[in-house]
Amino acid sequence: NLIAARERTALLTGSVGEADLIRQHSPLMSPLVWDLAHVANQEELWLLREVGGREPLHPEIDPLYDAFEHPRAERPTLPLLPPAEALAYARDVRGRVLDLIERTTFSGTRLLTGAFAFGMIAQHEQQHDETMLITHQLRRGAPVLRAEEPPPAPPDAFRLPAEVLVPGGPFTMGTSSEPWALDNERPAHTVDVPAFYLDTTPVTNAAYQQFIADGGYDDPRWWSKAGWNHRQRAEIGRASCRERV
Repeated sequence: NLIAARERTALLTGSVGEADLIRQHSPLMSPLVWDLAHVANQEELWLLREVGGREPLHPEIDPLYDAFEHPRAERPTLPLLPPAEALAYARDVRGRVLDLIERTTFSGTRLLTGAFAFGMIAQHEQQHDETMLITHQLRRGAPVLRAEEPPPAPPDAFRLPAEVLVPGGPFTMGTSSEPWALDNERPAHTVDVPAFYLDTTPVTNAAYQQFIADGGYDDPRWWSKAGWNHRQRAEIGRASCRERV
């Protein structure tokens, strides 16, 4: 998992030049170079220092890559590691971690049992791969990533009903056993969901625009009570939603 996550990180950061790595493409996202060094810093903190008992490699940069200390909008103003140094730091940390794995006994402490700390760090990097992919989607200019073409629609796709009824019933939400689950996913508990209708295809921009034009945002019939209250508090209406489309 560590290696697979790093391959994705390398693709997301290696597919653009230095200018795109240090630029903040949206105030909602970090510069890609911040994500790269942050991933490495967390790996060093938890695996090399906590698990391996090693001395910090660069303790002076810890505050720069503390996600709680600096909101995303202000991260470009920090004295971040330049791309080449961030990449070298990530490679150095990963090399030391791979050496540590060969000498580690995965038992005895909560961080080691079941390789918990290593799985946690792999999951953390995967989460940042997702945010870096979002940054790519917000980036202006020609795309640098390519996805495989989706398979063709089955011949009967256009004969599907617009909606299907999904039967209601109880299901188990969350987990009490998955070691890497987030706190808000615990404990496992039963939730009863009433029956509901679901579109058979994703909603298109054209269909969404039609919903707005027909006054969907101004008609409480199409809203749950909680949704309608939120729409009123947030002052969401036809005009504001048309701007988003």
